[in-house]
Amino acid sequence: MNIHMVYYRILFLLTLNTMVLSCTTMKNAERPLLNNTIDGIFFESADGTKIFYSIYMPKSLPRTTIYIISGYTGINHEKDRDIIEILGNETNRVVTIHPRGTGYSEGIRGGIRNFNLFVNDYVEIINNDIRMNQENKVILYGHSIGGAFALDIGTKIEKIDGMILVNPPYKMKASPGMTPSISEYIKYGFYMVFARHAPIVNMGGDPSLISNDQERAEAIERANDPLVVRYISMYMMVQSRKYLENMLNLANDAEYPLILIYGAEDSVIEKEGCDEIYENWKFTKKEYQIIENGPHGKQTVILARNKIIDWINNI
Repeated sequence: MNIHMVYYRILFLLTLNTMVLSCTTMKNAERPLLNNTIDGIFFESADGTKIFYSIYMPKSLPRTTIYIISGYTGINHEKDRDIIEILGNETNRVVTIHPRGTGYSEGIRGGIRNFNLFVNDYVEIINNDIRMNQENKVILYGHSIGGAFALDIGTKIEKIDGMILVNPPYKMKASPGMTPSISEYIKYGFYMVFARHAPIVNMGGDPSLISNDQERAEAIERANDPLVVRYISMYMMVQSRKYLENMLNLANDAEYPLILIYGAEDSVIEKEGCDEIYENWKFTKKEYQIIENGPHGKQTVILARNKIIDWINNI
């Protein structure tokens, strides 16, 4: 081996070592401390992790409980109070769970080592809550990737009376500000090989490139929200992808009512995927609402308020 080959090999190994070491530099914000003004409860999951959840109680005695299933970046139940109040409609109980590693819940932020625990936390909390409120009807609510998790959770809880899916992500669009660049794909591939549990995938994207004003404003708000996780690991990305790919299979087996809401201006989700979920939904009592001017975010839910309330009341 000549001196040049030795030099290039050493240079390659040094570069590789530098890249591997740099895989640990992307950080999410630390878990915020819970103060006395925040209403909520901690549930200790099977592995001892404390998961935070809050309960919206209506003025009248509730006969329905709606469980909000969010994605791996989490939810701010205070900033999403408008959505909670729509679902509650002063008659329904609404439970909002902060997934492990997000919000006020314990867990590695953006780097969960066993993704099964993410879903199992929901199942444990919901089943425990169902047993304490046995007379209540049970509805799961999932927006975007939360819908993929909701479908899976619906097969594991003790009872379910209905599902609300908003812009479920069975098929995705290429979206400015959200779709990774070629260089990012290369970087993500490197992380998958050498540091698959390190938070690296920017789930907030670049809000400045989002053309829809409402979606851009919502993305900026979430990017600056300490309860919402911005970066997740490649392991989490790959594992969650399995839930997206299984959505149609679960729709084929679903034996409970559905309302599917799709925002016609959604820049992230393909309508075709929503069509397929609805067409393959096994239970015959189902409803599909396409919301004019509805974006990917919560504005679509606000615009669909009356349709959602009517559907809940008729379950």
